[in-house]
Amino acid sequence: MCESELGSPNWREPLDCVRASELCNQNSQCSSRYRIMRQCLSGGDKERSTMLASKECQRALEVLQDSPLYDCRCKRGMKKELQCLQNYWSIHMGLTEGKLTTQ
Repeated sequence: MCESELGSPNWREPLDCVRASELCNQNSQCSSRYRIMRQCLSGGDKERSTMLASKECQRALEVLQDSPLYDCRCKRGMKKELQCLQNYWSIHMGLTEGKLTTQ
C-alpha cells in the first residue's frame, strides 16, 4: 500500500469538521480525547488555562493532532455550517491555547 492510500497527513484532503467529528466519534480513543478537550475548554479564561496545562488535556491535544479534526475545514454557507464551526473552534482553540500554556 502506498502512503497516499494510508492517509498520510501530507497527502490527505482536509475534511469538513462535521465529517471529521463523525469519524472521530467512531474511534474510541479519538472520541474520548475530544470529550476531554471540550471539558478542558469549558469555563472562564483562568479555569481554561489551568485545565489546558494539565497532563490529561495535553495528552488529549497530542491525540487530536493526529486525528481528522486537526486539518478539518468549514465552508461558508455549507450545510451544518454552525455545527462545523463549533467543531473547528473546539479543537483549534485548544491547540492554540494549549500551546501557549506549555511554553
